[in-house]
Order: sequence, then structure tokens, then C-alpha cells
Amino acid sequence: MISNMLRFPFSMLDNEMDSLFYPEVYRSLAGSAPAYPPINISTTDKSVDVYLFIAGMNPDDIELIIEKNMLSVSGTRKLPDTGDEQQHHYRQERFSGAFKRVITLPETVDTDSTQAVYKDGVLHISIAKRAEKQARQIKISAQ
Repeated sequence: MISNMLRFPFSMLDNEMDSLFYPEVYRSLAGSAPAYPPINISTTDKSVDVYLFIAGMNPDDIELIIEKNMLSVSGTRKLPDTGDEQQHHYRQERFSGAFKRVITLPETVDTDSTQAVYKDGVLHISIAKRAEKQARQIKISAQ
């Protein structure tokens, strides 16, 4: 712990410091798993792009719904059937089961212009932005 304190300010982010000063918060967060599937969201002048990393899934098992600028992605990821019922896993890190992610979209998107492509384990959702009126300068006249 002393070596962690010498690395200030990074030591404030370490689990050891959190558990010392905020034990109730640390206990509540320590058991939580990271959200699945992991996502990246980016924006350009023309679109909002959402990337979901869900390798090994069939696109038919994924449901996309956009309602009131909320993008909902849900589905069920199944483990591959090995056909061997005697097989027992002693370590299993691949997530399986139902999942749901809800993403708030900006008000400027046109949800009618949405495209989704699943390739190489990555689901890419592209949502076009509406053509907004350009800002204009207003001339002030003196009287």
C-alpha cells in the first residue's frame, strides 16, 4: 500500500484506497460485472455510429428497437453445444445468457435512417443525423 501511495494521484484510483476510505461503495461495486456487450459510440457530422462487440452470435438472435431517441439492443447468447453432457467446466469466461443495453441518442438523429450491419463479431449501427438549419448571423441596425 505504501508503494501505491507514492504514485499519487494514481493511487486514488486503486482498489486498495477505495476499500480503505469507502468500504460500503467498494463492496457494492466489487461484485458487479462489466456491461455486456461492450460498446463504442462515435459521432460524425452526418451520423451517430454505435459498435457492439458480440462475437459468436447469430444476427437473428439480436433485437434492435429505437423509440423516443433510445436505442435498445437485446438478445440471448448461447454457449456452443459440445454434445458431451459429461463435460464439466472448471473455468468459463465467455458470457452466456440474455443481455440488454439501452443507449440514449442525441436529439439530432433521424431514427428513420438507421442501418445495422453485423460482420466479424461486430454489430455496427449507423443512425443518420437530421439536416439542421445552419446558424446565421443577424445584422444589428442602429436607429
